[in-house]
Amino acid sequence: MENFYLPIKHLHITLVAFSVLFFIIRAALMFIHKPIHQQKWAKMLARIVDTFLLISAIMLCFIIHQSPLVDNWLTEKVFCLIAYIILAYIALYRASTLPTQLLSTIFAIGWVIIAVKIAILKQTILLG
Repeated sequence: MENFYLPIKHLHITLVAFSVLFFIIRAALMFIHKPIHQQKWAKMLARIVDTFLLISAIMLCFIIHQSPLVDNWLTEKVFCLIAYIILAYIALYRASTLPTQLLSTIFAIGWVIIAVKIAILKQTILLG
């Protein structure tokens, strides 16, 4: 199973990059009043990418023999992911004012940056 670590890790990183880039593009189009994020294909593409992202994350957990419920750095990554999902959802679908859309978009990206830092360092930041 360790033979699959690098390909799955690279797939995971690629999916993270695509997911975040697609969110940024949808948010930018929302800000210029092109509601592409509301179209069915955009929602489905985001869900498909995020599903494969989750599957690759679970596979990596099995390969490295670590669990989010046991290893604090993975717990923090999951927390960051949940915060990102909630804030991205608010930015794209629930925020009714420009300042709320802008802040939730910035904070969503901020949580991704924290998750990336945790992934690189494999150390906790928030739980100390």
